[in-house]
Amino acid sequence: MPESFVEVRDEPRHRRRFENAFARVYDVLVPPGERTLFHRHTEDTLYVSILAARVSDQSFGSEELRSAEVPAGICVCRPHRSEPLIHRVANAGAGDMRMIGAELKASPPQVSQRPLEAPGHELAFETPRLRAYRLALPAGAALPEFEYGFSGLSVALTPGCLALRDAGGASRTLALAAGDALWHAGPQRLALANAGETDFAAVVAEWR
Repeated sequence: MPESFVEVRDEPRHRRRFENAFARVYDVLVPPGERTLFHRHTEDTLYVSILAARVSDQSFGSEELRSAEVPAGICVCRPHRSEPLIHRVANAGAGDMRMIGAELKASPPQVSQRPLEAPGHELAFETPRLRAYRLALPAGAALPEFEYGFSGLSVALTPGCLALRDAGGASRTLALAAGDALWHAGPQRLALANAGETDFAAVVAEWR
């Protein structure tokens, strides 16, 4: 029977990426055959799977192990504020398990009342505190100018090279690796193009 647990921010495989007033973002990496410590989640959390994995989950105080296949690219939001979770996770597969977690600390001062309607974006799910969209941008494709009327987080599911132009005409290029996570403070208007040679995919999360 386990005797202790740590808070998720103290669990060594939950590596802190960055934190601001609205989000705390961490990167979970568990090699094959290894597992996390028992740890506690108390904030509503967005989870984005970067690599396909077979995982085993064990709740604190229980001997039961729950196994699941986790596809790459899956995204969910779990309501840990109302349903705190203490558990540990083991990698039961042959490859690395990697996931980005983002705690929803607070709502930004400006939020959007309606879901985003923009080319290339598809609503994946909606909760009272979060909307998540899947962004798909084939190689060489470009999106006309659109608006993110919200603040939120983008998580790259694949490597990519993106060309961005803001409403003032300023341009920049982003080279991204799978698992890179970027906070964007809204609202903002921008045009977006895939300047790379491969298709690009990401999850765009809207804080509410």
